[in-house]
Amino acid sequence: MSWIRKKLDSLAGTIIAVVAGLTSLQLPAFIDAYLQRLGGHLNEARLGLVAVKKSQIGKEPALLEQVVATAQERVDYLEAAQSAIAQAGSFEQPILFFTHMDNDIALATARSFTPALPLDVPSLIFAVLGVVVGWLAWGLIKSPARLFRGKKRPAGQT
Repeated sequence: MSWIRKKLDSLAGTIIAVVAGLTSLQLPAFIDAYLQRLGGHLNEARLGLVAVKKSQIGKEPALLEQVVATAQERVDYLEAAQSAIAQAGSFEQPILFFTHMDNDIALATARSFTPALPLDVPSLIFAVLGVVVGWLAWGLIKSPARLFRGKKRPAGQT
């Protein structure tokens, strides 16, 4: 029975490692798709800002200033995120992506994302790192179960 348990444990760890590896392999492609969508949101925000500045919004200057300020904040936020992510190096990009990510844009990107098979060096390194993280995650997942298993006694002791 111990042999079957070890094989199932090995299989589960391998499955988790492969899923983590394949998921992290997609990260560069997902970031590229996110940047495209972010660029579209940025263009729309810029157009909206121009339209707001041209409008008179009931000819109330205080309201117009508030709306312009809000629109400008959105443009500034999107520009900073796009600039930071796009100009980052391959291995710095995921960190900046997660720190500058807009949840709504990321969800929309995920809904329309088509997996790719990138074969560049950074993508392959991400895949290997994902496998390692998957193996480590499996080790952490199963470690609480080890606490409840009894310790094996050497043969001959009772």
